[in-house]
Amino acid sequence: MSSDPQGHDRPEPVDVERLHRCLLGQMEPDEFEQLQQELLTSPENRARYLRAARLDAALNDQASQIRESPAPLDRGWMRGAIAAAAMLLLGLGIWGVAKRQPSDTTTGSIVLEEIATIADSRECRWKSNSVLPVEKRLTAGMIELESGVALIEFDGGAKLALQGPARLELISSKLARLHQGNATVRCEDGAYSFSLQTPTSTVIDLGTEFGVAVESSGVSEVHVLDGEVEVADTSGKEQENTSFLGVGETMIVASNGAPQRVDASTRNWVRDYSTRADRAAKDAAPKVLARDSFPADLNVEKPFARGTGWSGAWRQSTNGSKKGELHFASLEPLTKLDRQDGLSMILGWGEARRSLAQPILPSHAQTVYLGLSLHRMEPTQRDKNGKLSEATFFFRSSKDPSTLLGVALSGFNRWVVREPGGWERSDQPATGNGPYYMVAKFEFNPRLGNKVSVAGYDLDRPIPSEEPEVWNLVSKRQLAKITVPLDVIALQARQTPFKFGEITLGNSWKSVVQPSSVGP
Repeated sequence: MSSDPQGHDRPEPVDVERLHRCLLGQMEPDEFEQLQQELLTSPENRARYLRAARLDAALNDQASQIRESPAPLDRGWMRGAIAAAAMLLLGLGIWGVAKRQPSDTTTGSIVLEEIATIADSRECRWKSNSVLPVEKRLTAGMIELESGVALIEFDGGAKLALQGPARLELISSKLARLHQGNATVRCEDGAYSFSLQTPTSTVIDLGTEFGVAVESSGVSEVHVLDGEVEVADTSGKEQENTSFLGVGETMIVASNGAPQRVDASTRNWVRDYSTRADRAAKDAAPKVLARDSFPADLNVEKPFARGTGWSGAWRQSTNGSKKGELHFASLEPLTKLDRQDGLSMILGWGEARRSLAQPILPSHAQTVYLGLSLHRMEPTQRDKNGKLSEATFFFRSSKDPSTLLGVALSGFNRWVVREPGGWERSDQPATGNGPYYMVAKFEFNPRLGNKVSVAGYDLDRPIPSEEPEVWNLVSKRQLAKITVPLDVIALQARQTPFKFGEITLGNSWKSVVQPSSVGP
């Protein structure tokens, strides 16, 4: 046992060789049981296990492309024990499983799947005058780029910028092998477990952006641009060598696999992962898609019908056998961004909906921003479980009621992303009990699934004029792909009433935080 600075005993780190023998099914029962206990009692050892599982998965992915898998060892106890451990470790969020390519059981041949897409092409010239156009779907195999920069989006979520001349072998949606040339990879928050191999090593992302270069001599370079990577020696030596590199660190790996850390990288790494659609959206003028800041008084007929970009008025959805009414009250304590007078909409336990005049089509890659002001009318009241009331914004589809994608200020006072496949919440609770202005960014990607970012600002935290680099919450998994138009906006409040002061949908940060300066 070792001790931390506070004098607490810590388990010794698990030896990497033992972890890999476990994954290969080469442990005896008593040794396997001991390892399982070490994993259960140590978060550090569980993290080491995860890294070992990811490396083994990467190697298995590569091996499955060139040969059939070996027959499993005839150890019934091991299969049962590993299955039991898998269920236990799954609950801890640390069990990794290799995703292999399917095979034709009658012939044993590999059935090639589409695993990546050419997302962008910048003055590309491919070998033998072949053409790989933008949006071309790719299967496992070699691609050779003579010049230019090609952006490849893997179905596993990673983005790889390949700089010619280069030879890249696509192996699976989470694994590729760079035979020669330069490549940079972006994997956000370690969500996608992507690995890039060289002739002598495997670079495993741990929530990163990194560059890899391979010379014709076999010498390679690994440079970390953001986050951290693990570099595992796969040169075939008996003694495995694993290294961790942080931001700004560089490693040169010789053709025989010998690693050497150097002070800095002198290469010009490509860090632009944008597509033509991304650049067009960034250059587009700010535009308000739909907005409602509610009326200044209730003397106007159907005040809830006011606003731009809508089809019809706000309506209360059915709540059981009752149909509630929409109420409006003074704006205080909310403040509208354009400082105009007006009322706020009050919503108790239930849901209010409104239809968009122009539906959002998730089948087209695009980004939609939401600005929403909200306030708990009883900000300190909690239920018997200690939870506050919650408010939720949803995109919905009138064609498919089960389709939804939204964000919320939850009953635990945390920002939450919700969709049918589950939910994610922020690591840190929102501050204060006062009014909030929430900004959410919905990035729709028909190939990879969707991504949502959320930022919240109370009265003591001014809203920045520019989009922040750090959000309160960024979804770390690929949210469900949506194939139907999103044409309904829904607001929910639960437990105690909420006030909503205004709601804005736009194509940019500026369009929702400075709507009065942006044209429709």
